[in-house]
Amino acid sequence: MRLFIGTPTPLKCFKTLKEELSPFINGKWSKEENLHLTHKFIGEDDPEKWHIPLSVPKEEITISGFGIFNKKILYLKASSTHINAIAKELNVPNFVPHITLCRMKSFQPKLLEKLQSLEIKEEANFEVYLYQSTLTQNGPIYKKIWKY
Repeated sequence: MRLFIGTPTPLKCFKTLKEELSPFINGKWSKEENLHLTHKFIGEDDPEKWHIPLSVPKEEITISGFGIFNKKILYLKASSTHINAIAKELNVPNFVPHITLCRMKSFQPKLLEKLQSLEIKEEANFEVYLYQSTLTQNGPIYKKIWKY
């Protein structure tokens, strides 16, 4: 089974962001219902191996600011007091907490100006799940199979 550990991050601003930024981007947008912060991508494995104790804090995750990985991934930055502690527990080096918005084939230079003009500030519950990820022609389908 293809697995990852993540936090669902529904965004009230997603439709508006997509409408405002799409004219500057050639790419594939994440499905709104699939928005999440990945704590650890596992890949093919037995889900029973991942029924492990994790210290999930009772706090909110703050979502604000944009970033771009390798001129290909547009994302929102995520932060909280204890977000890096989970990465450490899961042995994830160089963890960059983020929510992928779009996988870009290309973008216009004006995208960078547009991103600087937008202010985003949302919060999400800090809930952590083991997800099953099934790849389809219409994009991935995620199913929560365990709550930490």
